[in-house]
Amino acid sequence: MTRPTSTTSSLTRRTFNRGVASLPLLGLASSLSAEETTRPLHLPKDPARGIREGWTVAVFPDTQNYAKYGKNQKNFERMCQWVLEHLDAWRIGLVMHEGDFVEQNNIAEGGGRGWGDQHSKSQWESAKRALERLEGQVPMIFATGNHDYGIRNAETRETQFNDYFGMTDNKLVSDGQGGGILIEAGQNAAGQQTLENAAYEVRLPDGRNLLVVSLEWGPRREAVHWAKQLVEQDRFRQHTGILLVHDFITPESKRDGQDGNRKRSGNPHTYPTGKTGNTHDGEDLWQALVHDAPQFQLVLNGHEMGSHVGRRTDPNALGMPVHQMLFNAQGMGGGSAEKGNGGDGWIRLLTFEPDGVTLTVRTFSPLKLDEGKLPWWDHPSWCFSLPIQPA
Repeated sequence: MTRPTSTTSSLTRRTFNRGVASLPLLGLASSLSAEETTRPLHLPKDPARGIREGWTVAVFPDTQNYAKYGKNQKNFERMCQWVLEHLDAWRIGLVMHEGDFVEQNNIAEGGGRGWGDQHSKSQWESAKRALERLEGQVPMIFATGNHDYGIRNAETRETQFNDYFGMTDNKLVSDGQGGGILIEAGQNAAGQQTLENAAYEVRLPDGRNLLVVSLEWGPRREAVHWAKQLVEQDRFRQHTGILLVHDFITPESKRDGQDGNRKRSGNPHTYPTGKTGNTHDGEDLWQALVHDAPQFQLVLNGHEMGSHVGRRTDPNALGMPVHQMLFNAQGMGGGSAEKGNGGDGWIRLLTFEPDGVTLTVRTFSPLKLDEGKLPWWDHPSWCFSLPIQPA
């Protein structure tokens, strides 16, 4: 691609700087800027037409409520099928999953008592069946959640995730011979190299290089140390960094643990996997990894419920903005109730716009589309734009 002239580059940087100036870089939850509340986003009336320009990441939130009920498993399959059918229309070059593929990692019978009606084998097979239709079609990056470990809910760090999502299952991630976007896999708690902790490099059409780091549930010190050593390498210093992790931002738009409360429900320190102290919540990760890494511009997480969304922007050690976003929908559409649909089918579409300094965030549901309802969550907490640093 032809590089822009110095005049064009200057204009895009001024656009970026104006966008940054409009964001409140505070230690508290950031409110919406005037630009974000008044600037309309393009939400196509016909989602099948997609976008004409740009490059998109499709993000799946926690899918446990689809997996744990037999009647809901088809809904996650529908979400994956929609992404497959619209790879070209939406210029989708990457798919992410924020963790909690299943409700229970290792139970022999359906959970009951609001925990679903499917045993763990069925739940994992459901997640695999939905996502495998994308294998070989688009690269995918996964985080793991608390429900993906132990028996029901992170009693241990044992997981069946690796039995269903191996490093070479998707040849666009790794073909086992050096091909694919995977550049390094860290070790899990058992000392195995898996996709639980992994780093990926993706080159965008505009020349931007993404460095995506995904980490295990409540990352251990060893996992964070591995990630820190990786992002400190000179060859990645000019990349646009994205951290994908299950827990980071809460619905109050604060980092989990930022207020010093490590006893709140959902904080990794309250789970058996974290009670020994070898875990990181959102604030721990900010201090130990994100703040001092020059690459990270985005942090994505699920896990939290309440309003199911939250976001904030803070300066890193170099004074550059880091956007942190919670997106989860597991409580939508009836949540854990037996009559629910597992989460209303919401998918987040993150588009790197061709101006090189804008990230557009849209939230879309093929299930709503099938019902003849508005498929966009047309609210500034769910659909918005953010300034990003030029490539």
